[in-house]
Amino acid sequence: MPQRNARSAHRMHTAEYTSVKGIIFDLDDTLYRMRWFFRPLLFIALFRRPLRLPHFLAVRSRFAGTDLGSHAVFLSALCDALAKREHATPAALRDWIHNGFYPAFIATMPLQRSGRPRLRETLLHLRGCGIRLAVLSDYDAVEERLCRLRIPVDCFDIITSCEASGALKPSVRPFLAIAAAWNLAPSSILVIGDRDDSDGEAARGAGMQFLLIRSRRRQSDATTAYRWKEARKLLMTLGNAAGG
Repeated sequence: MPQRNARSAHRMHTAEYTSVKGIIFDLDDTLYRMRWFFRPLLFIALFRRPLRLPHFLAVRSRFAGTDLGSHAVFLSALCDALAKREHATPAALRDWIHNGFYPAFIATMPLQRSGRPRLRETLLHLRGCGIRLAVLSDYDAVEERLCRLRIPVDCFDIITSCEASGALKPSVRPFLAIAAAWNLAPSSILVIGDRDDSDGEAARGAGMQFLLIRSRRRQSDATTAYRWKEARKLLMTLGNAAGG
């Protein structure tokens, strides 16, 4: 985007977002930049069953956008579906998810070089201006991963996952549950994430605003993607508008 157009887009989006009273952040590749070696590290950590990780991720992706009502129902359906590919019992796969996959996932976090630049300062500014903050990740163990990334958990009012609700993105229920907990209209909430087809689709479906963070993934041409530095400036402006 040419520099002049970037400034115009910044002014346009700042004006659009002046009514923001709450912000829901995605975690992975949003509050920190996920490095290219993330998956290789997981493979190494889970080397005893090298094909289980890609099978797990592929099967899990089939549940995107499906609301199964609860974490227990989601996990049961996931393990049943994965068992057909892994030739293992659902109970064994449940154990692998809890005691294999998630510990390995959490263990990679310190190698991601913590959160985005000046993230804590930005979060504290937004909170000081009265804006409610949440983290909503598609994956569980959110608080543990934030801690390993050295992202202060006390900056957020709500820390949760779509997996915990049994409704993976782009299901809207986890987003609307946060709006209800805050007693805010969905239209006054801004969702910030790195995937337009997941975070963005969920935000639009819930009647919320959306800001796309630029990542290594191919981005939709229909949505302006911001580098973190640009997004941070916009957030600081939003905070000033809300507080002033």
